[in-house]
Amino acid sequence: MIDQPLTNLDVTELLDWYALNPAYTELSPERCQLAANNSKDVIHLQQRWQVYVNGLAVLGFADWLAERAPDLTININHATIWQPIYGNILAAGCHIQVGDFRVCVLNASNFSSQHSLPFAVFDIPDLAAHFYILMQVEEESSQVAFAGFMTYEQFCLQRKREDLKIETDWNYRIDQSWFNGDANALLLNLRCLQPDAISLPQLTSVSEAEVRSVRQKITENKSLLAKKNPWQILSIADAKVFFSQPELLKYWLDTAKNANNQPLINVGLWLRDRIDMATQELGWMLMNTPSLSPAPMRSLRLINDNFDQIRSSLETEGVHIPAHARGAFRDLECESGCIRFYAITWIISETDENPEWLLLVALGGQPGTPMPKTLQLEIKDENQSLFNESLFDTSRGVLFAQVIGNIGENFWVKVTADQQFTFDIPPFGLELE
Repeated sequence: MIDQPLTNLDVTELLDWYALNPAYTELSPERCQLAANNSKDVIHLQQRWQVYVNGLAVLGFADWLAERAPDLTININHATIWQPIYGNILAAGCHIQVGDFRVCVLNASNFSSQHSLPFAVFDIPDLAAHFYILMQVEEESSQVAFAGFMTYEQFCLQRKREDLKIETDWNYRIDQSWFNGDANALLLNLRCLQPDAISLPQLTSVSEAEVRSVRQKITENKSLLAKKNPWQILSIADAKVFFSQPELLKYWLDTAKNANNQPLINVGLWLRDRIDMATQELGWMLMNTPSLSPAPMRSLRLINDNFDQIRSSLETEGVHIPAHARGAFRDLECESGCIRFYAITWIISETDENPEWLLLVALGGQPGTPMPKTLQLEIKDENQSLFNESLFDTSRGVLFAQVIGNIGENFWVKVTADQQFTFDIPPFGLELE
């Protein structure tokens, strides 16, 4: 069973909406399980639920059509809802074939007479359909009902008449009145109309520069993809390029999965002079306290650490590291040299209900090893970039930054050496037992 996200329900409105569709198609347990299995690998919880419900809508439409019009052939095998590169972003059943018609199955809102529908199924030529079928899903009772349909041309006329705009979440808000609720009219069209009677948009070319620009935005925000949806990062103009290029959809999905698999560097353990195995495997080594000198390790190179030089540089900049601070470091190696990455943390105020903690990041050199000539340091939280500065001569100073967060707030760090070697550090967070 899929966990349904909570929402604010108007029970009166819900009952009225259900009353519009008294004839439901029952979904078999096998159909429900198929939709559930399909949604398991969707990254975001809210999208996972939408994919599950839309999967039920697609399966329900196929069963409904088989019951009402067994003479019509339907193929749902290539529907976008079954394809991960679409399903993780677009909860819609495009690329369904009924006879010679392209059909898109959409899930109706059960709680409002307005439906929030993805703009891409109308505006992206490869996803556009002759008919848009609205299906109402009652998940708890495994029932699906036909709720209306409209053609692509009817949508275009209505959009122009009402000056419909794309919302910030990449959806259109479309009223139920746009859809024809007469199921017999739909079946008559599917049986008697010719596909060329409904004009679909022509494929448009996208420049390589546009594709590169969108790909670059995905790359720059890859540490946030596991928690953010595309519409929270890309513009609507970007979205039109994004949906028209399957390779960008795949790149987004692959990058988001990698971000989702990143282990948390729990600095809360450092405060208790501990380090977890996952952090150790990433190359982090605890430093002794209170002096924050290197902890005794088997590797001799750690004994000759130069953190005292880093500390002196920080104190010159007015940064004082308290005795209760704890830290660790790891080396970042590239062709142009080696960077020693220091991360120091401490709790600022322990008396508050939600205490704040500080993360201090400093980039130094490994003793006896050349260092890259230039460095760039960027720190982000889940919403924005907090620090982004460069040091163009590493022999003349130390590049450092400090950020403050609440318990449960994470920070992502990216280090770039000589403008070509990039290191994306898994997120830092403070979790207390």
